Amino acid sequence: MTAPAEGIDRLIYFVEARLAQLKLSKQEVARRGGPAVDTLIKARGRKGQKTPTVSTLLLLDALMGWQPGSAAVSMLGGRPLSLTARRNRVIARAQKRPLQPMGEGEIVQRLTAQLREELDRLEDDRAAVARRIELLRNVIVELDPDEGLMAEYGDTATLPGADTA
Repeated sequence: MTAPAEGIDRLIYFVEARLAQLKLSKQEVARRGGPAVDTLIKARGRKGQKTPTVSTLLLLDALMGWQPGSAAVSMLGGRPLSLTARRNRVIARAQKRPLQPMGEGEIVQRLTAQLREELDRLEDDRAAVARRIELLRNVIVELDPDEGLMAEYGDTATLPGADTA
């Protein structure tokens, strides 16, 4: 039998296949703290929401020996991933590409590149600070009256064209 395309029926298909693989009964799963024997069947028969709760899905992941999230993924059309399958895949990947230590030249090259990037950022910051200082000085010049000019013209000085009446 092939797996249904998606939904609760697909999850039930993979749970039953995994139980057969582990040689466990639904009663044994329930005894170990898993969902009740008929939990998934009840979810299938609901009129409204047919998705089990997140806690039920995560509990199934743990009891089936699947990666967390595998039960939910299987309902969406994916396949559950066992914990051992992931570990084996990581080991195989490491065997294909063993880690290579960095040479002295590569370390110096990377460090130099990082330092240059930091210098560029600092130069940009310094230029921004210089622009800000210049703007603030201009504001001060605009707001601070020149005492010499004030004394020269005094308080009674009028602007050209101003009405003195």
